[in-house]
Amino acid sequence: MTAAANSRKQEQARRQRRAYRLLALCSAVWIVGVAVVWLYTWPPTTQVYDAAYYAGQRDCRARYAGNYERVERCIALFNLQYLRSRNGHAISGFLVALFPPLLGWFAIHIRGRMQQ
Repeated sequence: MTAAANSRKQEQARRQRRAYRLLALCSAVWIVGVAVVWLYTWPPTTQVYDAAYYAGQRDCRARYAGNYERVERCIALFNLQYLRSRNGHAISGFLVALFPPLLGWFAIHIRGRMQQ
C-alpha cells in the first residue's frame, strides 16, 4: 500500500469517526428534545383521555340504566378506546424519539459498507 493510499484511508476513517460523533450528538439532542416535549404534553393529553373515558362511562350508565350487561359492554368499549389512545400516544412518542436517529445510524453504516 502506498503512502498516498494509506493517507486517503486514514482521512476516510477520520471523516467517518467525525460523522459518527456528530450523529451521536444530534441523536442525543433529538431524543432529549422529544422526551421533553412528550413529557410536557403527556399530562394534558392524559387529562383529555381520562375526561372522555369517564364521560363515556357516565353516558353508558345513563343510557343503559336497566341492563347491567349492556352497561358492562359499553364500559368495556370505552376502556378499550382509552387504553388504545393512551398507549398509542406513548408508542408514537417512543417512535418519534428513536426512528430518526436509528435511520441516521443505518444510513451511515450502509454508506461505510458501500465505501469498503
